[in-house]
Amino acid sequence: MIDLHPILGIDAVDLEPCVQHPVPFLYDIPLRACVSRDVSNLMFAGRNISATHIAFAATRVMATCAVIGQGVGVAAAHAALEHILPAELATRRDAILAIQQQLLRNDAYLIGHDNQDDRDLARQAEVTASSESPGGEAVQVISGQTRSVHGDKGAPPARACAGSHRWMSDPAQGLPASIRLDWKEPVAVAEIQLIFDTGLHRHLTLSHHDGYSSRMVWGEPQPETVRDYKVERFDGDHWHTVAEVTGNYQRMRRHSLAESSPQLLSAIRVQVEQTNGLDHARICEVRVT
Repeated sequence: MIDLHPILGIDAVDLEPCVQHPVPFLYDIPLRACVSRDVSNLMFAGRNISATHIAFAATRVMATCAVIGQGVGVAAAHAALEHILPAELATRRDAILAIQQQLLRNDAYLIGHDNQDDRDLARQAEVTASSESPGGEAVQVISGQTRSVHGDKGAPPARACAGSHRWMSDPAQGLPASIRLDWKEPVAVAEIQLIFDTGLHRHLTLSHHDGYSSRMVWGEPQPETVRDYKVERFDGDHWHTVAEVTGNYQRMRRHSLAESSPQLLSAIRVQVEQTNGLDHARICEVRVT
């Protein structure tokens, strides 16, 4: 949505205070709009990025400003670690690719990009589940994307990746339900990352407008989100509990397997005991590093 306000503000008494122009698809904000033209080590995020009046009408809202801040923060950290000036980032394809992959690991969404992280061992695993729903097959947890954004008002068709991008167990079989990743040879694992469904199709915003508030689940976990679950590892002979969580409401959870060194295992399993309201389990992504 382009939320256009008069350039003269409240002094434009003959103009509507706001004219909203729908946009057909999701859009990008380029990194170069967040880097100073004149100061080589200065970056911007939020309402002070470089944008025309029209572009500003599409970038200045708070949620958009927040994700710009996430992107700029990751870019700045990469520049510092690699001793690259921010002004050089946009010309360094290797840097851009590294930043994009780190953002995806942090559960950001980037149009037309998916998980290509060679460190992610889940991409090499065979994925099975205790049950599946049509379109919500177990293998969806390694599809490389954590959101379903194809179709009307979603990603541009040429850059969209259709699919649910989440495992959904069969409601008819009830809970608990489990998903499992197996490797042909043992792998050394330090961390397991889970991305849960948090109902991103549903409005969630600060508003007193009844039209918005009636469509929100406000002040409590979203019903799709896994509440109680257990993560286990298989050493070739026995299953061992890595983590047991109750009362979860978060979208991203990371579980460390070892404080000092990675552990060898041949399989992992996530068992969903209960959700915050839905009658089946949903997991958008499993990463193993």
